[in-house]
Amino acid sequence: MNKRMKKSILFVAALLLGLPGCVTETTFVGKDTVRSEVDRQTAAKTRLNLGMGYLDKGDMTQAKFNLEKAYQFDPHNPDIHLAKAYYYQKVGDYKSAEASYLSLIELNGDNPDAHNNYGVFLCGQKRYAEADRHFQLALAQPEYIRMDDTYENGAVCAIQAGNKAKAAEYYDLALGYSPSRGKLLLEAADLALSMNNTGKAAGYLQRYSKGGKNTPQSLWLHLELAQTQGELAELHKFGNELVQQFPKSDQAKRYLNNDY
Repeated sequence: MNKRMKKSILFVAALLLGLPGCVTETTFVGKDTVRSEVDRQTAAKTRLNLGMGYLDKGDMTQAKFNLEKAYQFDPHNPDIHLAKAYYYQKVGDYKSAEASYLSLIELNGDNPDAHNNYGVFLCGQKRYAEADRHFQLALAQPEYIRMDDTYENGAVCAIQAGNKAKAAEYYDLALGYSPSRGKLLLEAADLALSMNNTGKAAGYLQRYSKGGKNTPQSLWLHLELAQTQGELAELHKFGNELVQQFPKSDQAKRYLNNDY
């Protein structure tokens, strides 16, 4: 798995949790006072926020303490199940992570976030066919709105599984839902270049250039496209832009070392 794929999957897994950050620096270690079901749900959300905040800081002990407290207060809250699964993934306890996903799916089999995040988890375990099935289950839910994210997850997973054709199809579907999303356009262009589909890569990069800012990745993809098309002047044009705009980037160093 290359670095871009790893980052994409990990980023999308954390992002799709949709959980808020830490709301306080105080650690709750005493007894929580609850007087009604509304109080229990409020206490659960507070604990959930605390747990995720500590998880972001790397304090795994307090993260687990607060997430378990949140679960005790509101065991039917899907966000708590997702947070617990994410916690177990972070600490490398994949058996418990999977148990948390399956518990949520058993509780609410129509929850699209559960299927999407479980699909990301399964892909990380190289269980590609299972992952794709759960992505499809997420996409099948009528109330689900993050179609582009799940299609992107499916595309990244398909690349890892060695199925570039399926990945290309998923990127096109993702871009149908989010046509100007720069990250998707660059990922799709990168894949198209790896498949020697220069026409499609050029189209993606042209769309990106209409609204996206230059990045080391975008300039490098332009450089690679120019090289594939035998346009040496364009190749050096984008190489020089890399060196001028992002002199410390890995792409600029590669250009200077003629590694393209």
